[in-house]
Amino acid sequence: MTDWLERVYTAGNDTAKLAEVYDAWADEYDDSVGQVGYTNPAVVTALFARLMPDVAAPVLDAGCGTGLIGHMLGLVGYRDVTGIDLSPGMLKRAAARGCYRALSTAVLGEPLSFPDAAFAGVVASGVFTVGHAPASAFGEIARVMRPGGVFVVSITDPVYEAGGFKAAIDKLAAGGTWERAAESGSYLPLPGADDSHRHPGRVYAMRRR
Repeated sequence: MTDWLERVYTAGNDTAKLAEVYDAWADEYDDSVGQVGYTNPAVVTALFARLMPDVAAPVLDAGCGTGLIGHMLGLVGYRDVTGIDLSPGMLKRAAARGCYRALSTAVLGEPLSFPDAAFAGVVASGVFTVGHAPASAFGEIARVMRPGGVFVVSITDPVYEAGGFKAAIDKLAAGGTWERAAESGSYLPLPGADDSHRHPGRVYAMRRR
């Protein structure tokens, strides 16, 4: 697990290199994160389900990876979930779960191919961090959300402010695009990892205005 994380984080902002790393990791990913008790998908799913009771609502899984979130959303009744990811290898694993209406490659931080207000909800687990999806992607996330829709995202404490995520959330709130709807308590996304990767984090929820 640690070796894979080091390869991921050393890819920096090179999306092509990052996609290659995730392609190579795809077949082992679920076992790798399972061994360290990866908690982000469960917390994100729980908070989303609390705020979005309409299980027929169209949902975007932004940075879906192998489909851990899509699988959990399907288990609790959501049946219109679209997934995007930069890694074709990860998307292949997600497709095998059979829980997505559609899957496609996309890079968060670049324009998305979806029309305005296409989704009632957006979830993102373990995606928004330094070297991955940037805070600048929040504007596109908000664009594809319907009024009243919710965006639920996990962010670790070390990058919440340093990575510009808090500032980006607050800027969109101040401009009337969305409002803060909920926030989880602090928890460890990777409780079984070594100390260098055992950073606390929280899940944040915004509601589109």
